[in-house]
Amino acid sequence: MSQPKLKIANGFEGDDVSEQLRVRTWARMFADALRGLKVAFRGEINFFVHLFIAMLAAVAGGVIGMTDERWCIYILCVAVVLAAEMFNTAIEHLARAVTREENPEIRNALDVASGAVLLAAVGAASVGVLMIAWPFTVFLRK
Repeated sequence: MSQPKLKIANGFEGDDVSEQLRVRTWARMFADALRGLKVAFRGEINFFVHLFIAMLAAVAGGVIGMTDERWCIYILCVAVVLAAEMFNTAIEHLARAVTREENPEIRNALDVASGAVLLAAVGAASVGVLMIAWPFTVFLRK
């Protein structure tokens, strides 16, 4: 009796999926990464919320005329929060693929991932208050 063929996402199937994964082209890797962004943006309300808040902060930063250095810090903060949210989403998807039953180890992993998003968001919000919100309120009082 032959073993069933392994089939995974991205169109790979067969006995030697690892070989197929190893020879992926750069174009295919970027296409897969863009698909991941699409999955996160369309399927996770938290990703959309973080992105919306980031856009509001960008508008406020433009109004106050942030320096290039502050824009770099802002972009880095946004990227860290969105990446943390995507890692959290990936872990959630993996957890659902492994089991739907209650599992304390999976619960811990999901809670740690959520905590990482919270930490990144609080850090970015703190930077945003000091770098954007405070100068924005001063600008509005003028």
